[in-house]
Amino acid sequence: MTDLEGLHARAAETLDIAEPWVRRAFEAVPRHEFVPGTVWVVDGGVYRPLRRADDPERWARMVYDPAQAIAIQVDDGAPDPAGGDVPTSSISAPAAVVTMLAELDLRPGHRVLEIGAGTGYNAALLAERVGVERVTTLEIAPDVTDGARVALHRAGYGGATVLEADGEQGWRSGAPYDRLVATASVTSIPWPWVEQVRPGGLILAPFRTAFCSHGLARLTVSEGRAEGRFAGAVTFMAVRGQRARPRIDAVFSTEAWEESRESKVDLDVAVLADPHAEFAVGLRLADVAHWPQGGGHWWCSRDSWAYATDGAVHQWGPRNLADETAEALAWWEGAGRPELFDFGLTVTTDGHRVWLGDPSGA
Repeated sequence: MTDLEGLHARAAETLDIAEPWVRRAFEAVPRHEFVPGTVWVVDGGVYRPLRRADDPERWARMVYDPAQAIAIQVDDGAPDPAGGDVPTSSISAPAAVVTMLAELDLRPGHRVLEIGAGTGYNAALLAERVGVERVTTLEIAPDVTDGARVALHRAGYGGATVLEADGEQGWRSGAPYDRLVATASVTSIPWPWVEQVRPGGLILAPFRTAFCSHGLARLTVSEGRAEGRFAGAVTFMAVRGQRARPRIDAVFSTEAWEESRESKVDLDVAVLADPHAEFAVGLRLADVAHWPQGGGHWWCSRDSWAYATDGAVHQWGPRNLADETAEALAWWEGAGRPELFDFGLTVTTDGHRVWLGDPSGA
């Protein structure tokens, strides 16, 4: 028999959990009760089902691997028979879970709205701190909602409110909340979240740009705004309504390659391996996707692309995306190579304003 309790205990020892209540909650909630019997793993470049009954040891090791997130749904529940393409719901890695909970400054008696129920595991951890009746969790996918509700009941947290709803709209009937925590990333903070958190309350949300997938916004709500710094580098899949990003297949073609201009750009792409550099550049080029591939680097906006390899840069479209990246990196270097923790975000009805060091400057 697989020693799930032993794996649970070892994970608790391995994780660096400084916040006492988070450690107690992690030790109290059996994570394996919230992982479905069938999960999805990458095999041959596509997602394929892994069934607990077929390989209970592998399933158990995945559940309690501190650094591993586990996909519980791919392609919004309708994968191709040959294999799934994109994970669309998951149970987050334990390390990411405890990091976010520590940033939430959650107190007994707080009322919490969670955006993205997933398996229900995070809601159970929240309930350990504030009580099940003070946790409301939203999930947009009907089958995932049902799974979370069943798992919470089975594990003894059935008093938590689990609702099928679009998380970007929040849940007004339960407002105001003391804390709002999202387990899916956003490119912009939905204004209903700000409206539904009391003044002095916190919003904690993974934040991404098309350029950079990691960030964690920790915002304090006041009259007419939410404001705060970025508190860490976590990566989550995007909320369904904010998945859109530039696609290379929309702008690249053989003809576009032949038409592209070869440029001389003073650009050290290796610097982008620094997560702080990537985050900073992403804030300045929020609508540009970037990724390494086959020893080269690609950039893509909605009307332009660029490719760099072995010192050669090809660019196409009205924008010179490699040049823009070089300029953004030069700005970051000139600012003293600030870390992501040095940046902050202000959200008002007029939009978003990112700042460095002090909210007074954009």
